[in-house]
Amino acid sequence: MKKLLLLLFALLSCKAVADDIAPSGPTGLVFPDNWQSMASWDNTQPTATLPARFNWNDFMRLQPIRNQGSCGSCWAFSVTAVTESLHRILFPMLFPIVDLAEQTLVSTCERGGDCGGGFFDAFDYIKNSGLPKEADDPYRARNSSCQSGLTPFAKITGWSYVGDENRGPTIEQIKQAVYDHGPVSIDINGSLSNTASVIKSCGSTMTNHMVNVEGWVDDPDYADYGGGYWIIRNSWGKDWGDHGYFKIVYKSRGGSKCNGAGSTAAYAIMNNVQNIREYLGL
Repeated sequence: MKKLLLLLFALLSCKAVADDIAPSGPTGLVFPDNWQSMASWDNTQPTATLPARFNWNDFMRLQPIRNQGSCGSCWAFSVTAVTESLHRILFPMLFPIVDLAEQTLVSTCERGGDCGGGFFDAFDYIKNSGLPKEADDPYRARNSSCQSGLTPFAKITGWSYVGDENRGPTIEQIKQAVYDHGPVSIDINGSLSNTASVIKSCGSTMTNHMVNVEGWVDDPDYADYGGGYWIIRNSWGKDWGDHGYFKIVYKSRGGSKCNGAGSTAAYAIMNNVQNIREYLGL
């Protein structure tokens, strides 16, 4: 009888773990082997006092929320969102909001990923080849062959991980990257509450999804959760969360990053603008 009870407890424990890490929507982040050793790292330590609240959408309306559908292409949507955001922030008067083609990354144009998953290094393709407009390569939410003759509309001139290869970036380093470089790609566990409220119920720190930090709010009401929360763009459509966004506390009560948010983070630069906020005089 004792063995039966122990077996039942083990099965229930396994189910609890499985439920805890089950994603709420399509994900797609896959970590390559030994990716740290080939990466470029920015281990800059924040030196200036950062504002208690910052959100790029407060300065200008960024691109609408996208929807990755049933394809595991969160990685493509995250790096594309960074590129679209930089284009919007740098050229607000020259162009309307640009819609770039995630499908170009999901197709065999990008050797690093498809609907089965991908990684931050998709930034390399955007740096080397650029992305065409969505109208030239519409999103199909499935693997397909690369379209020939596509004209790139936007490129980045560089990108870097935040922190160093031996440990993940700190909360302050991610804030500084957002402050200086624009919206940042981060990883997170995709077990997320579909709510407009701030997510405080933290799940597994095993990350399987990529999203974008566009801002933060420091709030003493969240002192037990790292002192504030992130403002994050998701790729599950505008009907999910807070009109496609969600807010999640920096840390769990236990001190770990909530849902592993920001265990890995990366920013990009466009037109060689190293500090986008100073460039705009903000």
